[in-house]
Amino acid sequence: MPATALLTSEQYLSLPEEFDQNGNRIKDELIGGEVVKMPPASHRHDRIKNRIKRLLDRHLDRNPHLAMESLVEMGAEVSKRDVFVPDVSLVKLDRCPEEERIFRGAPDLAIEVVSPSDTIKRLKAKVDTYLQGGANTVWVVFPESRSVTVYSNDLVRELKGDQTIEDPVFPGFSTPVSAFFK
Repeated sequence: MPATALLTSEQYLSLPEEFDQNGNRIKDELIGGEVVKMPPASHRHDRIKNRIKRLLDRHLDRNPHLAMESLVEMGAEVSKRDVFVPDVSLVKLDRCPEEERIFRGAPDLAIEVVSPSDTIKRLKAKVDTYLQGGANTVWVVFPESRSVTVYSNDLVRELKGDQTIEDPVFPGFSTPVSAFFK
């Protein structure tokens, strides 16, 4: 089997979009130079992702001085060989692109909801790349165990049930992890 040539972010972003037989865009990411196709998200996955965004938005609405925006599936060129599409992200408004097709750099907070097609190896690579690329925090949300693992450069912690998720990147935000899964 021939080795697959690794792509740069620039090469990846110049590829044409792909569509399935029904005209739906095929979702993919560039992870370590490799194009990784993503199957469509499940209804459960989308509900969790949207619930998290609503919780973040409620806090942003009450605290406009934070000057941040929450985004769903915003493409982010995190490194020269990595273009990710976090399920939800928080970005400071002064870093938000107005006309750009894709965000340059890691979001301030990246949130990944784990899907059955995700592998530990790819999740670990993404978390490491987000942090190396400038993200302050990465939340990995595990629907099966109803838990969240929070990663920062100096700390990893797992939260479940009524344990409260808080993050210095998002001052004042506090909610039980169980709220993500209701």
